[in-house]
Amino acid sequence: MTQSTVTRRIPPDDSGTGSFGVNLDDVLDDDIKAGLPVIIYARWVLVIAGLGLTLWNSANFVEAQVSVLIILVLAVGNFFLQVEVNRERPIKKWIVYGASAVDIGAITGVLLLTNTLPSSTYVFFMPALLALSVTFSTFNTAKYTVGAVIGYGLISIAPINDMGGGTVEATSLLIHMLILLSVPFCGGVFWRLERTRRTQEINADMVEQQLTDNFETTSTGGDA
Repeated sequence: MTQSTVTRRIPPDDSGTGSFGVNLDDVLDDDIKAGLPVIIYARWVLVIAGLGLTLWNSANFVEAQVSVLIILVLAVGNFFLQVEVNRERPIKKWIVYGASAVDIGAITGVLLLTNTLPSSTYVFFMPALLALSVTFSTFNTAKYTVGAVIGYGLISIAPINDMGGGTVEATSLLIHMLILLSVPFCGGVFWRLERTRRTQEINADMVEQQLTDNFETTSTGGDA
């Protein structure tokens, strides 16, 4: 009897929620691993652009100090993630989720410091939410998006009241919030398409493995 040298793919757990016994939790983990560099690069964009915008537009020294401190914290955290990814070391999912929450909180904090409407700082939500939407599941992305939109809406109430609460300001805020909702929606479409592709790829590998096993079994039976 000849021993097979074919490398077999470990079959997924039959208790998974996917089709053909594919465990979608494995697919989601692969999505996070593949999307983590996107989050890291998006954070570097936030750090560099945010630092430049802070130094250029800060109204006073205290505001600049606080904003730079927030940006430096983001940079240190992102450097840690960058090193871990480059060393190909596994990163726990709660760290990735927590880092993304810190991103949203940092942008919201800088907006709160500026206390102006319309504020050019709100655009930093876009790369952050886009990176999240192509990495996390739709449900998790929705939680971050809702948090960002609600936070932006709440901190915009005071500037709107200071400006007299006009229709123009309210309309501008509504448009900004709709834009923030549309960005992760588009990213979510890509995430679902990519998840479907990964699932189909796993299914194809399983079918190929099954056919190989059947052929080997038939060949071994014939040799015997």
